Amino acid sequence: MPKYPALHNAMWPGLVGKGPDSEPPIDLDTMLDLTAAATVGGVKFEGVDLFLFDPHVNIDASDDDLKKLADKIAARNLVVGSLVAPVWPPTGGGSAMGSEEERANFVTQVKKACRIAGVLNKLGIRKYGVVRIDSAASPSEWAKDPAGNQKKIAKTFSEACDVAAAHG
Repeated sequence: MPKYPALHNAMWPGLVGKGPDSEPPIDLDTMLDLTAAATVGGVKFEGVDLFLFDPHVNIDASDDDLKKLADKIAARNLVVGSLVAPVWPPTGGGSAMGSEEERANFVTQVKKACRIAGVLNKLGIRKYGVVRIDSAASPSEWAKDPAGNQKKIAKTFSEACDVAAAHG
């Protein structure tokens, strides 16, 4: 286990808010290099938290791809902590309170993220951390039917918990 608090760089800021009409995403190698080089008062990052979405980490990455990723991270004396499952509709998921198909897509993305977590654990680059999810829904959409939507979210999250439990 790391000393606490473990300081990790959340790699998804290199992706968030980016789009065809804005600056391009910062590539993973650059993000890793900047993370490894950053120091304030002698304090450095211990690791990174990864958003499992292109262009950094494909949610359908092969074990070989994940080994290459682990090697890149280890070469910079970093580890992997938390992983963000791409549960939002534009990333292949669906709203946790959406249609049956959307909720199934949500759970599928969690399953894929848990598989990646397991591979990174076995490779020794990830010894702690969580798979992060959220409801993939806006407050305004939720407010249209708070009781019904909360019930759907709870059911979807329960299914996601079952998936996570099955992956250890």
